Amino acid sequence: MSKPKSTSDHLDADDAAMLLLSTGISKAYQRLDYMIVRNFIGGALVSVGGLVTLLVKGGCDGLSESNPAVVQLLLGLVFPVGLVMSTLTGGELSTGNVLFLSIALLQRKIPLWRSIYCFTVSFFANLAGSLFYLVIAHYGHILSADPYLTGTIVFANDKVLVPSASTVFVRAIGCNWLICVGVYTAFLSRTVVSRVISIWIPIFTFVAVGFENSVANMFLVPIGMINGAPISVGLFIWKSLILSTLGNIVGGGFFVALVYWYLYVFPTDTANDEIDMGNEAILPITEPSSLVPITQIVSRKVPVSESLESLNRRDRKFHHSLGHDANSMSPTDVTKSGANSDSEEKAE
Repeated sequence: MSKPKSTSDHLDADDAAMLLLSTGISKAYQRLDYMIVRNFIGGALVSVGGLVTLLVKGGCDGLSESNPAVVQLLLGLVFPVGLVMSTLTGGELSTGNVLFLSIALLQRKIPLWRSIYCFTVSFFANLAGSLFYLVIAHYGHILSADPYLTGTIVFANDKVLVPSASTVFVRAIGCNWLICVGVYTAFLSRTVVSRVISIWIPIFTFVAVGFENSVANMFLVPIGMINGAPISVGLFIWKSLILSTLGNIVGGGFFVALVYWYLYVFPTDTANDEIDMGNEAILPITEPSSLVPITQIVSRKVPVSESLESLNRRDRKFHHSLGHDANSMSPTDVTKSGANSDSEEKAE
C-alpha cells in the first residue's frame, strides 16, 4: 500500500536546511574524479551564460548610453541560463559549494582540511571548464567582430580596471549572498519549474546590479584580455579571482550558511539521529554516497493527537512486557512498577 503524499509544492525551511547538510556531506566525500568532472562542467556551462551576456552587451552599444539600466536588466535575464543548466544537470560551482561545505563544517560533519580541499578542487576545476569554453568561443569566432569584440574589452575593463579592490570585495559579498539564497530556495522546491524560478530570480538580481562572481569572471575577463583589454595576468588573478573569491566566501559562508545553520540545523541537534523529512528519511551520511533527489522528499506534519496515540501504544507495550494491565493501572501503580523493575535490575 503506497504512502500518502503531501500536496505541498515545497519543503519547509528546516527540512531544506537538513537537506543542504546531507548534500554538503555527500559533496565533501564524493570521488575525486566525480568532483573534477562536475565542477569542470559547471564552469563550462556558466561560461555559456557569460557568452550570451557578452553578445547582448556588445549588441546594445547605443542603448547602453541612452538607457544603461535597460541593458543591465537584459544581462540579468540572459546570464542565468548557464547556471540553471549546471544546477539541473548536476554541475557544481565553487560559489555554491561554499554553502554546502560551510553547513557541514559548522555541524562538524567534515573536518576543516576536507572543506578546504574540496573547495580548492572545485575552484580549479571551474577555472579549467571556463577556460575550455573560452577556447571554443574564441576559435569559433563568436565575438571576433565588432561591436562584440570591443564589447568584450569594455566589459573586462569595467570588471577589473574601474572598481577599486575594496569595491570588488564588497560586490563579491553581495553576489554570493544572493547566489546561495538561490541555492537554498531551490532546495525548498520540488518541481523543475519552481527550481528554475528560484535560481533565476537571485542570479538575475546580482547581474543586474553589477555584483562580482569569481566563476563568471573566469570567462568574462580572460576573453576580454585575449581580445586586447590592457589587463595583466597578475591583476586579473588578484582582483577577479582572489578578491572575488574571498568576498564570495564571506557572502555565502557567513550571511547564508551560518545564518540558516543557526536557525534550522543547530537548534534541532539531530546531527547524530535520523532526520525525519516526511515519508522519506535521510540518515546521517558517514560514507560517500549519491546526492538525495529533492523529488523523493515529501514533507509530512504529524498531528499532535497522532503523536500522543503513538506514545500511548508504546506505554501499553512496555507495561504488557512487565505483565501489567496498562489500562487498569493508576499513575501511582505505574510509578511503583517502574521502581520495582529498577530494583530487580539492580539485584540482578
